[in-house]
Amino acid sequence: MLENSANGGNGAKLPRTLDVLIVGAGQAGLALGARLKSTSLRFGLIERHARVGDSWRNRYDSLTLFTPRAYSALPGLAVPGDPDGFPTKDEMADYLETYATHFDLPVMPNTGIASLERANGGFRAATEAGEEIHSRAVVLATGAYQRPAIPVISKELPAEVLQLTPESYKNPAQLPPGRILVVGDGATGRQIAVELSATHEVFLASGRPRRVSPDRVLGKSIFWWMDKLGIVRASRESAIGRYLMKTDPFPGKDLELERLRERGVEAVGRLSRVEGKTVTFADGNTTEVVAVIWATGYRDDAERVAIPEAKDADGDFLHERGVSPVPNLYFIGRSWQWTRGSALLTGVGADASYLTGHMLTQLEGSAAGEARSGDHEVLAASS
Repeated sequence: MLENSANGGNGAKLPRTLDVLIVGAGQAGLALGARLKSTSLRFGLIERHARVGDSWRNRYDSLTLFTPRAYSALPGLAVPGDPDGFPTKDEMADYLETYATHFDLPVMPNTGIASLERANGGFRAATEAGEEIHSRAVVLATGAYQRPAIPVISKELPAEVLQLTPESYKNPAQLPPGRILVVGDGATGRQIAVELSATHEVFLASGRPRRVSPDRVLGKSIFWWMDKLGIVRASRESAIGRYLMKTDPFPGKDLELERLRERGVEAVGRLSRVEGKTVTFADGNTTEVVAVIWATGYRDDAERVAIPEAKDADGDFLHERGVSPVPNLYFIGRSWQWTRGSALLTGVGADASYLTGHMLTQLEGSAAGEARSGDHEVLAASS
């Protein structure tokens, strides 16, 4: 039997058969769980980490959100502290743990999923410990099936070149003396490059041009303006949504390439070739490096989902506004799932409400008593 725990949840025993299984108790899964509390659907969340919030705790030491506390909260509970200030990653981790407790959400930690398949008109999830959970519907929350997207070219680097991702990088002390290459010039890549520039010589390999917006306009957070003007809620199908998806801006004028150059970061072109410790960029520059940090985003880790209809030809998940073509399979927390806010704490609540309504239509009534009259075996709480 699996162990349940009160870490971030209420410690209640989780039935082996559920109406809705949420895989991942990060911000997206918790927002959905809080919304499901107001329904008759029997649900549970499983979390691969030991504590709710560990996905934030395990990030690099200096990570600070670019959304102020007023726009870093999930529905129903404010983030403590100055609403105009920017929370650290540890603050967010503790906030998420508090959120799960505040809403008495049934979270089972230390529970990773080894496989997910369709069974008996619903789904069967096999845990890494060999247990099974049956559910009429499943929601894959962001992070549950994602892994760093490391380019194939990384395999050409010799063993003596240290390779890290934003998940494995913690601070500059990890890195040996010498020249460091950061690949990927989104917000994360630029933040790491700036931090490393105080102790190392840093090259930042960029891809397509990126726009950087100011943190504040006329004394107000850029997210205040996006909220008041409705931009954060603009759908991916709207004109402004299509524009934002194309330009993909992020706030922080101190992260503009010119500012980075002033701090000693050498911004170069796209990484094009590797020969031993020597790397070559699209603009013709070459240099020798002792370490590479791949800040190149994430990709679906979809192999564990044994449902071919849920994926496209490249093996990536298919969905429309979080609804899979596979009946009763859902997603939440994905980038631009519907709006700019879909992958942000400030916007995921809207997607949680939409998916809850969809699940109620699909599940409630037609077979509401079916799951409850079936297998009621409980996953033991023995923490």
